Amino acid sequence: MPEVNIILGPPGTGKTENLLRIVDRELKKGTAPNRIAFVSFTNKATDEARERATDKFNLTDNDFPYFSTLHAFGKRQLGMSKSEVMDSKDYREFADNYGVELKMVNIDWDGNGIITTDNKYLKDITKSRMQGLELDDYYNKANLDYPWHKFLWAQQSLEEYKQQTGKCDFTDMLSQYVEFGPTPPLDVVIVDEAQDLTKLQWDMCTKMWKDAKRVYVSGDDDQAIFRWAGADVEHLIKLKGKQSVLKQSHRCPIEVHKIAHEIVTRIRDRREKEWNPRDEKGYVNFHTYPGSVDVSEGKWLILAACKYMLNDFEEELRYRGLPYTKYGKHPVDEDLLRGIDAWNRLNDLDEAISYNEVKAIYSNLKSGTGVARGYKNLQTVEEGKSYNVEELVMHHGLLNTGVPWDVAFNTIGDQDKSYIMSMEKHGGLNADAKINLSTIHMAKGGECDNVALMTGLSRANRDEMEINSDDTNRTFYVGVTRAKKSLHVIKSGYGDFII
Repeated sequence: MPEVNIILGPPGTGKTENLLRIVDRELKKGTAPNRIAFVSFTNKATDEARERATDKFNLTDNDFPYFSTLHAFGKRQLGMSKSEVMDSKDYREFADNYGVELKMVNIDWDGNGIITTDNKYLKDITKSRMQGLELDDYYNKANLDYPWHKFLWAQQSLEEYKQQTGKCDFTDMLSQYVEFGPTPPLDVVIVDEAQDLTKLQWDMCTKMWKDAKRVYVSGDDDQAIFRWAGADVEHLIKLKGKQSVLKQSHRCPIEVHKIAHEIVTRIRDRREKEWNPRDEKGYVNFHTYPGSVDVSEGKWLILAACKYMLNDFEEELRYRGLPYTKYGKHPVDEDLLRGIDAWNRLNDLDEAISYNEVKAIYSNLKSGTGVARGYKNLQTVEEGKSYNVEELVMHHGLLNTGVPWDVAFNTIGDQDKSYIMSMEKHGGLNADAKINLSTIHMAKGGECDNVALMTGLSRANRDEMEINSDDTNRTFYVGVTRAKKSLHVIKSGYGDFII
C-alpha cells in the first residue's frame, strides 16, 4: 500500500505551488520523471508543473508522460486516438439520426475534458456515470422533471450510436480505464484539486496509485462547490492518510478572514483545519444595493451565486459607462469599439487610419449604404498602408461620411449603443476593463484586490439550505475568500445568505 499524504490548502495558501515543490524534491532525490504522475481535472496545474520541471531540470515534455488531465491519462493508457472520441460533429449527427434536440454542444479537449451541452438528457447521463450510479438510481435520486422513459431512450440511443460508429465519449476514457486499463509503473502520484473529483475520477486515481510508493492528494473540502456537477467531496473528507495543512494565506487579509471563518464554521461535514490571514487588516463593508459600491477605482471582481443576479450590477455599470468584462469576456465586441474609435478620428480629426482600422469600420457598415457594393471585402485596401477619409471615399467605396458613428454603424442594438455612448462620456472607449462580473463557481481559483459579493439566493438555494446548508456555505466561503484587500457585501433583504 502506498503512503498517502493529504495536503489541505485553504484559500490563497498556495496548494499548487506546494505540489510543484514536491515535484522538485522528488526529481532531486532521483525519482525518474516518467515514474511521477501529476493529474488534475483541468490542464492548468498539470501544464504549470510540467513547464517548471522541464525548465529547471533541462528535460522535455516527453520525459513527463503522466502530467495530464485524468481524461488524457485514460485516453493514453487505453491507446485511444482523438478520432475515436466523439466530437461536436458526432453529437450533432447523433442528434439528427435519433431526433434528439441539441442546439449547443462544446467539446473541451484542452481545458477539462468535458462536454458542455444544452441537452438535459446528455448532461444527466454523464452525471449519472460520473457519480457511479445506475441510470434508474440516478433518476430517482436527482428527482428529475422529465419522464423516465425519455431518459432511458436517450441513454440507449447514445450507446447504440457509439456502438455503430465505434466511437467513445469523454466519460468512457475514465470508465474503461477503471474497468480494464493498464496501470503504468509509478513511484509517485500527485492529485491536485481533489475536492472537485467525482466518484469515477476517485476510482481512477485509486487504481493509478495502487502500486505507487508515495501519493500526494491536495485540495480543500471547504472549497468544494461542484457537487451539482457530480463532485464527491465526502471521499476527500473520509480519505485515510497523513494530513497536513498549509496554514498561511497570501491572499486574505484579517477582516476578510474573520468573515470567512464565521461562514466555514457552519459547515458540518468537513475536515478541521486552521489557517492564518496575511498581515494586513483589509476592509469589509456592507451595502443594500449595487449602486452604493464605488467600483470606479482599482480592480474589481463582482460575484453572485447565480448568473441572473449579476444583471442589476451590470445595468449600473452600463449606465455609468464603466468598461467591464463578464466571465472574462468583453460585453461589446472589441472590433466594434476599435471601429468607432477609428471612425471618430477619421471624420472628426481627419486622421489617417491603418488597414486594420479600416477593416474594423467596414465590418460594421452595411453594404450599399455605408460602403459601396464590392468594397466591403477590402480588396482595394493594402495592409501596411494608412488611409484618410478622402482616399477611402474616392478610391475605396466609403459612403455616408461626416455623420456620427451611431448613425453610420446602424446595425448596433439600442442597449449596446447607449452603453458605448455612456463610455465616451465617462472615460473613453480605450479604457482598460478593471471590473469582471462572474458567478462564484466560475471565479473559483481567482482572486482580486476588491470583491463585491451579492448574497441573494435562488429559490433552489433556499430550499437546499433548509435540508443541508453545507454546499451553500461552501459557495459563499469561496466567494468571500477571493478578496485580497476589500470585501463589499451587498445584501438586498429577504432571501439573502447570512453574512
